[in-house]
Amino acid sequence: MVFPLLFISTELYAQEKYNLEAKKIVLNQSREIGLQQVGITEKSNHNDGLVVKYLTPFGLPEGNPYCAAGIYWTFLIAVQNLQLSTNDIPIPKTPLANQIFNYAKNKGKKVKLSPKINDLIIWRKSNTPFGHIERIITIEDRHWVTTLAFNIKSEITGKEGVYLKKRNILHPLGRLSIRGLVGFQEL
Repeated sequence: MVFPLLFISTELYAQEKYNLEAKKIVLNQSREIGLQQVGITEKSNHNDGLVVKYLTPFGLPEGNPYCAAGIYWTFLIAVQNLQLSTNDIPIPKTPLANQIFNYAKNKGKKVKLSPKINDLIIWRKSNTPFGHIERIITIEDRHWVTTLAFNIKSEITGKEGVYLKKRNILHPLGRLSIRGLVGFQEL
């Protein structure tokens, strides 16, 4: 029993949170745009169909993963709707979740690991640049959160697409370990 406790302690110690500056109006608008996407599904569970629009800003064809692309797309549509510059998007233009975390680690401010609405939670596949990212929509007890998740499977329908998920910020996601959170300091 000592070994699992050591593993959990090590995992908790490794997680970090970094805040990036962001306009409150962009955060709110992008969250609403993201929530409007909930229920959009892939055509054949191969990252195809309507979800291809999330890949378009990157010039990527259907078939590519789109969890981070979907998150970026919500910010892109928000700044377009608000007639703001793409410089007002607080995260980098990348389809890789871990590049968003790396950017926040390099450019952001390290803060206490405490989830907040609009935070991004990032998981990482060991020793690779690949992972997964979701946006926190609500905060619940005992480290549980509800997230806006792109490129995931519905437990009800088996279809892949955009859904709300209940997650624990301290638990791995299958073989992916939690890397940390990217939060936002509202301007």
